[in-house]
Amino acid sequence: MLKLLLLSTVLVSFAASAKMVPATSFKITQNFIEKMVEKHDFDKDELTTIFHSVKFRITNKSSKKKRRRSKHVKKPPMSWDKYKSLFITKNRIKNGVKFWQDNLATLQRAERIYRVPVEIIVAILGIETHYGNNKGAHSTLETLAKRSFGKYRRRAFYQKELEQFLLMTRENSIAPLSVKGSYAGAMGFPQFIASSYRHYAVDFNKDGKIDLFSDPIDAIGSIANYFDKHQWHDDGEIARPISLDIKHLKHAKRANFKPRRNAKHWRNKGLNIDADIDNKTKLAFIRLPQKINVDTWLTFWNFYVITRYNHDNRYAMAVYQLSEKLKQEYDLSNNL
Repeated sequence: MLKLLLLSTVLVSFAASAKMVPATSFKITQNFIEKMVEKHDFDKDELTTIFHSVKFRITNKSSKKKRRRSKHVKKPPMSWDKYKSLFITKNRIKNGVKFWQDNLATLQRAERIYRVPVEIIVAILGIETHYGNNKGAHSTLETLAKRSFGKYRRRAFYQKELEQFLLMTRENSIAPLSVKGSYAGAMGFPQFIASSYRHYAVDFNKDGKIDLFSDPIDAIGSIANYFDKHQWHDDGEIARPISLDIKHLKHAKRANFKPRRNAKHWRNKGLNIDADIDNKTKLAFIRLPQKINVDTWLTFWNFYVITRYNHDNRYAMAVYQLSEKLKQEYDLSNNL
């Protein structure tokens, strides 16, 4: 009871020291509205009404100091084994096989047109939104506005995304305030950000509109198009495990990077590159720290392409490994 009393006292104190004000109270928002009117011929009154609905919490200086003092130390990145356990599960594999079976013709058409394997498309949808079952419940406009006009480190990036979002909603006749997505502004089945929606989304069912929010057909085609535009290599390998000597571990990075050196270069460095890999094939090496040890992998161009969807090596490896599980289970279910 004492804990509840203390908590309620803190909440009342915080509420008293903070107030909610509309985004239009800030000069930066007004300047953004003016830019959208001048650059893209938006209606000023309409945008003003829209942004007036977005509320910012303003706290006094003493509250800010207390909040700064109470900030926790930054947590270390999640280990690869923990990360993998969140996404490569029996349930996600089972539901992925069902999604594959239910959308077989569309997936095969996407693979035929864009040369991106079915299992990669399904794995992306599985990790991003569990095949469309968890697209996010955050207001995308509010998310982008707060990150654009608040004190975010990547404020310039989010202002560009907010601009793209308003263009996207206008082009597709979508009410901006109706859109829901992730806490970071990603949307729909494939969790595209606004700029990706405008540049890579396709009308794959040919119904005259692009809908990544409720149409899995457009989502499938759009993911395949995304990888194609990022130069996915037909039938190209993605990754394979490799054992590195201590002196060679320095070449395995935790961050993703483009394969720049070919197999011959690495062989000359003394790395034990499998004999079936052509000397001209460009390679990169990554390390995935686990709770007890570290996984090291040799990666090909297509692994780098997956990191264009999400720059985290753990994400790309989860997509790859989930895709392998999905293909294995799909083939097994069809051969029963």
